[in-house]
Amino acid sequence: MTVYESIATWLTEIFTNRDNGFPTGITVIDLENIPAQTEFPGMNLSGLFSSPNDIHTPLMSGQVKHTIFRSFYFRRNFTTTQTRMANEQFFDLLREVITKYNLAFKLPNDGRKWRSIEINAGIFPSQISEDRNHADYLIPLRLEFIA
Repeated sequence: MTVYESIATWLTEIFTNRDNGFPTGITVIDLENIPAQTEFPGMNLSGLFSSPNDIHTPLMSGQVKHTIFRSFYFRRNFTTTQTRMANEQFFDLLREVITKYNLAFKLPNDGRKWRSIEINAGIFPSQISEDRNHADYLIPLRLEFIA
């Protein structure tokens, strides 16, 4: 399983686990792409993108510590001040749940020795549609594992 598949599966579990408190609805996580709303009407759309800043550090044991950065874009409604405030609450919850998963070591189970997955900077609307109906929020992720 690739790192992309592991993280997409892990994030899907976070969004679909009712105990985490996210609104119901299927979340589509595409790789290197945010699907068009017409392809998946009524679903939460997101994309997981690569970054050129990955760091690979050799360890004395012959293993390698991988620090990988991914950009996770999540499309949200952006029409009114109320929806934008709800978006802030949504992303605060996401930050809390990811922190909770890290503290409980609920990380991907794919054969890698995962150390952490965290949001390593602020979440913000990086692109707003021309009609201001939706915005693609950037969620910067920092992943660390040993392989």
